[in-house]
Amino acid sequence: MNRVKLPFLAFLASSLLLTLATPALALPEDRNQVIRGTADTLVVDQKIGESTYSGSVRIEQGSLVITADIIKVRTRPDGSPDKIVATGSPARFQQQPSLDQKVIVATAKSITYTPDNEHLLLVEEAAIEQDGQVMKAPHINYDLINEVMKAKQIDGARVDIYIPPKTEAKH
Repeated sequence: MNRVKLPFLAFLASSLLLTLATPALALPEDRNQVIRGTADTLVVDQKIGESTYSGSVRIEQGSLVITADIIKVRTRPDGSPDKIVATGSPARFQQQPSLDQKVIVATAKSITYTPDNEHLLLVEEAAIEQDGQVMKAPHINYDLINEVMKAKQIDGARVDIYIPPKTEAKH
């Protein structure tokens, strides 16, 4: 019987758990929810501190859902995540910030999340949508802590925004 060593399980669990902990852009109870994930393949390279999940990857924890063709998690020697990169056609990151806010959905061919500064970097066919409002650009940098999005034009591809009119409440 082939046994998995405890350090491997600790590494895998901590990388997945810490990957999903995004307190600034999350319902408070998300961090206490069960983490569920599926992938066709998982490769863990303990020497370089990188886990690669591939093939219709889906990871969930509370309102947080990340889907991609490939998700790579780079960790430090202590097991804490340094960088998470999701790639796909498109990769998708979604989460509900609070009970009184709608779900935020970010999509791009490449989504990089850095937990230390809580930034999302969306590259190529990037879009962020919340409550009908949409921003599309070749490149979007989203500071989750300060809730600041920066989008820029690249090679003539401009930034597009769509803000629907507010509907008046009926009396």
